[in-house]
Amino acid sequence: MAKRATLPQTGDCAPDAPKTCRRAAAAEQGAGVFQRSFAMLELIVRSGAPLASTEIAEALGIPKPTAYRMIEGFERQGLVRRQFASKRVTVGPRLTDLAFNILRASVQYAPRRMILESLVRSVGETCNVGTLDASEIVYLDRVEAKHWPLRLQFGIGSRVPLHCTAIGKLFLAFLPARQRRELLGGLDLRAMTPATLTDGKALQAELAAIRERGVSVDAEEYIVGVVCVAAPIFNGAGQMRAGLAVQAPSARMSIGQALALRDELIAAATQLSASFEFG
Repeated sequence: MAKRATLPQTGDCAPDAPKTCRRAAAAEQGAGVFQRSFAMLELIVRSGAPLASTEIAEALGIPKPTAYRMIEGFERQGLVRRQFASKRVTVGPRLTDLAFNILRASVQYAPRRMILESLVRSVGETCNVGTLDASEIVYLDRVEAKHWPLRLQFGIGSRVPLHCTAIGKLFLAFLPARQRRELLGGLDLRAMTPATLTDGKALQAELAAIRERGVSVDAEEYIVGVVCVAAPIFNGAGQMRAGLAVQAPSARMSIGQALALRDELIAAATQLSASFEFG
């Protein structure tokens, strides 16, 4: 268990002490509150799973009532949320949006942007990077080919389903089994096109095939006339944190041609993995 920090209190100054003493003590106390707040948010983000309030209090070495008050305050601000049944604490929508904004800003001005642009020049098709947010994929970055149809443009921050997109199926394939079961159990396998996999067993078989070949394809399962192939971006611990995809009209790229990009796509995803520095 982490040791509790002893924070200075304004009462530590004698009643007749100079105002500078009381101001300094108040400033130090405020700094301690900030440090505890940041530590709690960092713990929740890094946990990888929802935490009980008691677990948070124990990990941070703070009294349970203090932890409860902080969690309630963060929840009101949308920084964390509590699950309906278990009341366990996880990342909230505002904190998620902040993380994505940071990633989007860094992606556009970092070497990884150059990697994405280089891949677009090499394959001649649109490429994007997306990650998992709850039960959807959100685009973090996208570089479009010059001849990409305007009607099919997707902006950074666009959200797409899991079960019928290449990056979405990648996450379902490479997530830990328990998390995969939970996601699949809550998905609406609705047909987006005639090619969408709407049968759970068929989707499970597709996920097994994805794990075997290392890449995923969207064979016009989300949008008629559009195919996609994607490779996973792993962190240093071997956990998937994002996906890199090549997207093209089916008139220009067959599924066979998409799969032929496997090695080049995996190589670019490996480069992106190092540049993202995911934990």
